[in-house]
Amino acid sequence: MPRNPAIILSFIALLLAGCAATPPTPTAAPTVDSLRLANPRAPFAVTLRAEHGPPRIGVPVQLSLRAATDGYLNLYFINSAGNTGQLLTNYPVRANEMVFFPPTASKRLEYTPAPPTGVETFILVTTHRPLNLFGRYDIKNVKRPRTPVAEFNLTGQQFVNRLRGAMRQWPPQAWNAASIQVPSLPPTGRS
Repeated sequence: MPRNPAIILSFIALLLAGCAATPPTPTAAPTVDSLRLANPRAPFAVTLRAEHGPPRIGVPVQLSLRAATDGYLNLYFINSAGNTGQLLTNYPVRANEMVFFPPTASKRLEYTPAPPTGVETFILVTTHRPLNLFGRYDIKNVKRPRTPVAEFNLTGQQFVNRLRGAMRQWPPQAWNAASIQVPSLPPTGRS
């Protein structure tokens, strides 16, 4: 071991500098299938991805969706306040066709995160035949028929439990799901 005080002091300074360094800030990367909704016995894959990074409060979300089979896409959300809803209902898709949300043909259908900041959860369920999971009594905004996004009278946990229960009734080869959780960021400041 060197007995040179300058080397020892340099070594101690390096150690202290390393200990005093600011820890890295966590990245805002999505957590993939954190709800564990994927069907391991499904013969096809389903992917769901947030485009352009994490969503910002007040800015419409952009997602990409894909299923490796012909079928129907159902896209749901659980927002940072715990509210739930459906963004796409039985949207027909061809195998490996990339679908974007909001659909380019729709000028009204979009999802914009609202305060508070937190975690936005998106769930994609792909089925071989249309999925009719919710009734009128489940939909909060049923009296506003021109509202393109259906908001549910269910908490996030109630929604996930309903979805899991319904999917257990389907043959395993007829459905698959994916979920992502993405931290929502505060709105950008004005200059």
